[in-house]
Amino acid sequence: MIILGIDPGTATTGWGIVRLKGNREQQTAKNKKNCPLSLVDFGCILTESKDEMGRRLLVIKRALQKIVKSHHPDCIVIEKLFFGANSTSALSVGQARGVVLLVAAENKLPTFEYTGLEVKLTVADHGRASKESIQSAVRRSLGIKRLPDPKDQTGRPVFRFRDDAYDAVAATICHVIKTASSKQTAEGARK
Repeated sequence: MIILGIDPGTATTGWGIVRLKGNREQQTAKNKKNCPLSLVDFGCILTESKDEMGRRLLVIKRALQKIVKSHHPDCIVIEKLFFGANSTSALSVGQARGVVLLVAAENKLPTFEYTGLEVKLTVADHGRASKESIQSAVRRSLGIKRLPDPKDQTGRPVFRFRDDAYDAVAATICHVIKTASSKQTAEGARK
């Protein structure tokens, strides 16, 4: 299963593609440490602050469409919107979320949504986990010591935006963990 995670934003939209290996893939993956998850790709979609909002949303849509066509995900995981003190920021994030949901619908991809708190609790075991803790938990979940720098839609490394890319990957890991635990709960209830 291939999962596309999205951390939406109009300035920076983080994205990450994670593969959940099935039994056959696990048996043939000799060089991996039997980790059921592998990072396929990740990065950020950046927009220009000087551009009008419609143009920025179009940049996000086109880049997401290219990612979907390139990687053929089975589903999309997106961070739910949290309405905090900054309503202007929430509105702009909501617009970016709308673009993500549109691309998912156009490609007939199921979407799953988790709050930032759910992602932090599930992936890093703490609802107020720092960015460093999230990054460490992501690497641990993927069974790797270091991730390459994420790239933007033109292929340039964008180190300073890595938090957005890591958050997107963390959302995919959260989905895998939550899906697995709900399957185990359902199996336990049947016994």
